[in-house]
Amino acid sequence: MKYNLSHVNSLKALQKEQQVVMQRIVEEEHELRLKMYEIPGELAAAGVNTFIPKILRGKITDAALNGGKKLINAFFAPQISPGNLLTYGAKRPSAIVSILKKGFNIFKAARK
Repeated sequence: MKYNLSHVNSLKALQKEQQVVMQRIVEEEHELRLKMYEIPGELAAAGVNTFIPKILRGKITDAALNGGKKLINAFFAPQISPGNLLTYGAKRPSAIVSILKKGFNIFKAARK
């Protein structure tokens, strides 16, 4: 990713840009740490999925695998409460889009 730094023309602007970059790094490190807690569940689901014959795979099997992943991830992940959806969405604007997509997919699946 290339950033436009043409607005940096003084030491104060450079320091402000440095703070912005450091904050971005801290947020991305935090997200990466949270993703690391999902690895055991993903490994377990992938392992179980290889033993399930293709003929038996479907919505029920996927739901069971997702439930199993969530249980395993909850066992390994630290307990943090994200607050409510508004505060969580305010910290991560992409979360709002993700929540809306999931809601729309659930609504679309329910109509079928």
